[in-house]
Amino acid sequence: AVVSTQSTGDLVEWRQMLDLLWSDPKSGLGCEPNTFRGGGTYFGPDISEAVLDKHNMKLLVRSHECKPDGYDVVHGGRVVTVFSASNYYEEGSNLGAYLKMTSALKPQFVQYSASSKTSHLPLYERVSMVESSAFRDLRTRIFANQGALLEKFQALDPNNTGLITTSEWAESLRAVLCLDLPWRTLRTKLVESDEHGKVRYNSCFTDGCIEASIEDKQVTETIYRQRNTLETIFRILDTDNSGSLTREELRAGCDLLAKHTTSIQLSSQDLDQLVDTMDINRDGHINFNEFLESFRLVDNKFAQMQHQ
Repeated sequence: AVVSTQSTGDLVEWRQMLDLLWSDPKSGLGCEPNTFRGGGTYFGPDISEAVLDKHNMKLLVRSHECKPDGYDVVHGGRVVTVFSASNYYEEGSNLGAYLKMTSALKPQFVQYSASSKTSHLPLYERVSMVESSAFRDLRTRIFANQGALLEKFQALDPNNTGLITTSEWAESLRAVLCLDLPWRTLRTKLVESDEHGKVRYNSCFTDGCIEASIEDKQVTETIYRQRNTLETIFRILDTDNSGSLTREELRAGCDLLAKHTTSIQLSSQDLDQLVDTMDINRDGHINFNEFLESFRLVDNKFAQMQHQ
């Protein structure tokens, strides 16, 4: 009898998983077998409303169904489909998307499309690309603190040999960057060493990727050092705490500044142009990275105008 009960329970659980995995919303009322998938059901808006109301829920977020825009909202806004795999069938067949919930618990969708060069890479190559990106960001942070690091290194190198021990190099990075990372393990990825194992500390700042990606070293370092201040300004403007700025939030910020200075007067057209310029990924919102990048681009543009 015990075996029979367990088997029945396993069967029920299996059917529940099958329904969760393969069921899709439909526009018509009612519930019927999902003959296209061979499992699960098609459920209408009346079913969604009944289930959500029964369990005192407002929204059902589901996936496992490709959508051209990466997401879809149906059943009176109560059922959301999110599909994160862009180019699912072939290049350009669909966008991918993910969902963020605002502080007011309203869904906000972010769309994207994987590059044709990376969309079909095997897992180990994709992991390698993520690792490379992380090291690039870490080198950029080292570069942004070049002055303080050099001062620390040179204090440990009174004879100006350009060499310090691995321990001295690791402790210097930990002290200046305030990052408790396994610097000894990361050493081979970040700096060169001589035949005796000592670190050539100047090689921290000669990475070609950094030199090529940063047009103005002083501007980059200044922006990075003022990151906390800029983040505070960003959070003040982000009144709904969604993690991104809308046109309305930016307008409110500009109006506030206009009350305290006569040098900032933006028309609606000026504001639209400003948002379009700052909205680098063209999703209609300005995230913090785009906010930071806008300061660097404007400063570089201003420097070019001064040289002309």
